[in-house]
Amino acid sequence: MRVTEADLAPLNRRFEAAPPLSILRFCQETFGRRAAILSSMQRAGTMLCHMADRAGLEMDVLFVDTGVLHAETLATRDTVSRTHRHLSVVTLAPERSFQEQTAAEGLLYFTREGQERCCDLRKSAPLLARRGQYDALVAALRRDEGGARMRVQPFGIDPEMNALRVHPFAALSRADLEAYFAAHPDVVVNPLHAMGFPTIGCFPCTTPVRPDELERAGRWRHLAGVEYCGINPIDRGAGPAGIELDDRYRAALIA
Repeated sequence: MRVTEADLAPLNRRFEAAPPLSILRFCQETFGRRAAILSSMQRAGTMLCHMADRAGLEMDVLFVDTGVLHAETLATRDTVSRTHRHLSVVTLAPERSFQEQTAAEGLLYFTREGQERCCDLRKSAPLLARRGQYDALVAALRRDEGGARMRVQPFGIDPEMNALRVHPFAALSRADLEAYFAAHPDVVVNPLHAMGFPTIGCFPCTTPVRPDELERAGRWRHLAGVEYCGINPIDRGAGPAGIELDDRYRAALIA
């Protein structure tokens, strides 16, 4: 069964105003263990994990350890793994250590082109190595993050992974997130958020952000115009394409 963005339009209309948990349940009920959560252990991602776990949804959580993450991010992963009994945290890693990569190619992140290659090698490639294992990948992207993500829909496609991309938080605001955290104080929160990091990536390319700056100002601060690592198709501005899914999903996905 071939699925395109246009094919998903009725599904997106159906779930546009749906609560995030309804989208999560639909995804898990439709795809079972072939649906997985993607989380870099930032606030929205750990909220997504909390929501799925407390609803009793048995899912994998894919976490990419680039080899140059903050210790606090790795500790957050370990805490989520220990306290979310319905979720199985799966750590993905690049083929080469950062030291091996640097010895072979130099410090790539000093230029925009090098940054794109570094992010591809250390973030996107480990996920792409799991192509074929999952039919749906669930992420915590929101429209109110701005930029390319203003176009995010509850359901999209990822041609490289040949999988659906599912965004239960697409329509949520920052205030909605804050309300969830206030109501659920047991959500695991990466300590770096309290240290001035609204978004978190690899430590060589992430800095704190002043209150008067945009949320993502601390990401690749040394490279003008870089906002995203490219692991999410919407951030790459991927053009029209389709994916091939098993026919057993037709009734659920295609109206």
